[in-house]
Amino acid sequence: MEGQEEPRISDVDQAETVTMPPATGEGPDPVDLFADEEAERAFGSGAAHKAPSSGHRGRTILALLLLAVLILVGCWFGVRAFFRDRVAPGVTLGGQAMMGRTRDQVRQIVDRQVRDSQVELKGEGTSARAGLKDLGVSVDSDATVTKIMNAKGSAGLSRLNPFHGEAVPLVAERDQLAMDRYLTERFIPRQDRSVPSTIVFDQGAHAFRPQEGRGGKAPELGRVQDAVSSLIDKPGRRLAVGVVYKDVTMPISLDTANQVASQANQRLAKDLVIKGADDDLMTVPAATVATWVKPVTDLDKGTMELGFDRQAIKQYLDQELARQLNRDMVTAVNVKNTKGDVVAETTKGVDGVRVTDVSATADLVVKALEEGDTNPVQASAEITPHKEQTRVARYDVPDGDIWIQVNLSDQTATAYHGTTQVKTFPICSGKPDNGKWSDTGTFFINVRYAVQTMRGQGYVTPNVKWVSYYNGSEGFHTASWNSAGIAKGDPAQYGSHGCINMYEQDAKWIFDNAPIGTMVKVEGQVPSGPAR
Repeated sequence: MEGQEEPRISDVDQAETVTMPPATGEGPDPVDLFADEEAERAFGSGAAHKAPSSGHRGRTILALLLLAVLILVGCWFGVRAFFRDRVAPGVTLGGQAMMGRTRDQVRQIVDRQVRDSQVELKGEGTSARAGLKDLGVSVDSDATVTKIMNAKGSAGLSRLNPFHGEAVPLVAERDQLAMDRYLTERFIPRQDRSVPSTIVFDQGAHAFRPQEGRGGKAPELGRVQDAVSSLIDKPGRRLAVGVVYKDVTMPISLDTANQVASQANQRLAKDLVIKGADDDLMTVPAATVATWVKPVTDLDKGTMELGFDRQAIKQYLDQELARQLNRDMVTAVNVKNTKGDVVAETTKGVDGVRVTDVSATADLVVKALEEGDTNPVQASAEITPHKEQTRVARYDVPDGDIWIQVNLSDQTATAYHGTTQVKTFPICSGKPDNGKWSDTGTFFINVRYAVQTMRGQGYVTPNVKWVSYYNGSEGFHTASWNSAGIAKGDPAQYGSHGCINMYEQDAKWIFDNAPIGTMVKVEGQVPSGPAR
């Protein structure tokens, strides 16, 4: 009834009560559920009939909860994987949601919003529509994209929390002088303009010089600067600003400009050097550094300081760093004897180098230029250690691999199979002067020609037979024009341009028996007269 409390039913009252009919002698006898001892042991004396069903429900609920947890964990890792290379939830640029977008998609949006960021300027009878670049703003699109991709950090919960937002501004640099120049040219007649003293680069003198300004009418920058700040924080909009003018004396003095020009010229006095791996160096021409000079001005305070265009620096390094400092890894090839001793290195190993993080290197270049530090700037790079490959040559055993010993002292070439001497030939080596001597050292035959036209400084010799090069332009070959020099072993009088002159049959023997890869050891000193 209304107004009266409904009678409450206790838990016991709610339980279903089963009443067994009394025994009357008619019909089947009542069934004793616990007459079976096995059943009694299974359920326990006095146990409720519904206990097994409750336990089953509990296990089912636990299994469902576990399944739900597994599904949630799987979803969590799936979402983390999805957003690993995409923008996190809650991130915006200019009020536009960036969630889930890839780097390329973000770049397109950044470029579009930069283009759409404009200021409608209205002056006395004149108006203009200016973009951010017109007003001296340099937007670093790459850095802006990176900032958006990394927004909200890397921590899982806070990064993926859609209720925690982050509005990302543009990464940009401002040039007050460029803004003043644009507004002045658009709204003030030439004869009425104030002009701040500045610095200009004299191509003929390869140096900066001051350029004197003058007093006159100048635009008030405050409102325009506020509009630019608003567009940097929230790009993609169009704002309207009225341009106000004022009469000023020379905004920046000639003395100030002269000091900045002197500082800039000090930076050009020595080449900027960027160091890669080992002794690899990249030199930036002074003329290029000059294009990076970008003074930082405050027209209200009348100050100018030396500054540099970081974006121009990064753009240059993007083009040149990898080209000049990257190098491929070269596997070192060593020749060892049967004892494991290194006999020679046929190919010198070179570590591989890949330039990384150009932005970090650009920051170091800017810092070095600002501070006047003339030490080489260390570029960020990854080094891949070179591998080694060993070839075992049997030079130290009887009847081993073939090799050739050239003895400059007695003007002979001797072929060996390991330690076994096979054949000795008379030779005539290079002249001991004028840079034509034969180099000493351990080399390996690498190029061969049955017939070749040989060319060098001051000579052309056609149809030279049985040529086996082992050291650049030095090698064994037939020298039919130099029989006297070979016979006497007199390089001082008859010497070559560095090659080993031989009789034809001897040069052919080496060509036939010493393949590419044959070791050549050149030893001794060139005699001052005939060796034979």
